[in-house]
Amino acid sequence: MSSRYSIIQYVPDPITDERINIGVLAFDDIDVRVHFLSNWERVRNFSKEKNIDYLKDFAQSMRKSAQSGLLFLGDQENNRPRHERLERVAQSWMNSIQFTEPRGSLKDVDTVIEDAVKKFLVKPVSEKSKFRDRQDAARITISNVKKVVREMMGQEYQDLVKKNYLIAGAHKGHNVDIAVANGHPYLAAQGISFEVHPPENLLDAVAWTITDVKDNKPDFPIAVVVLPPKKDESKDNEQLEEIYHDTTDTYRELGAKVLLEQDITSWVTKQLSQQEELMEKLSILR
Repeated sequence: MSSRYSIIQYVPDPITDERINIGVLAFDDIDVRVHFLSNWERVRNFSKEKNIDYLKDFAQSMRKSAQSGLLFLGDQENNRPRHERLERVAQSWMNSIQFTEPRGSLKDVDTVIEDAVKKFLVKPVSEKSKFRDRQDAARITISNVKKVVREMMGQEYQDLVKKNYLIAGAHKGHNVDIAVANGHPYLAAQGISFEVHPPENLLDAVAWTITDVKDNKPDFPIAVVVLPPKKDESKDNEQLEEIYHDTTDTYRELGAKVLLEQDITSWVTKQLSQQEELMEKLSILR
């Protein structure tokens, strides 16, 4: 499926029209992805304002909009295609935050956002390490699951990989980052980063997903892929480490498999190999 992407730019002075990239947006007919700078120091130095918290607030609001399938603040789904709605905004918005007109790509939306981040979001030289966020954790999870399916089954079976999949619980459905499914799901996984402080409501939502899915089907394989806190000696990091250990212990107690990114491949391979129905179907098709 073809995708499109747009660069989100900060223009502190409309007269000089000098601008700096602060984020990238990628989308297709189904998915919306957005990614912002993790280090805002370069933007702060570029700005004529001392306080740029409103840019960070905008970034957070955009992330929530993207999770709902919306392209920008105030966007609404209607009969107009997504790229046309964004084109209109790109051509008419005159405030300090602006979008470039969307450009097309033949790559899938996850690859497009990854490429755009590398190309358009410059990391300051002084930034020693990038703190990966929730979206990074989701992309890592999705990418690794896709790779296993491709290597085990072949490119023609990539449609078994379902992003943002609605999986049934005992009480309601829950969206997970990725599932392998063919009529019904064989496994599911969710990504969370503790390199930054995760929202408490996100941690609670994942716990509820695990509980409800396991109540519906106790043996169903569900994993949480975690990016642990980076090591330093700050008090803030101590708090993050505590949250990380408490949360992952809870997820294990609820029945989920907690994985580091290097563990994804072996876990998915093992789970798929144990799915006799799926393996039998594939052997017949081959």
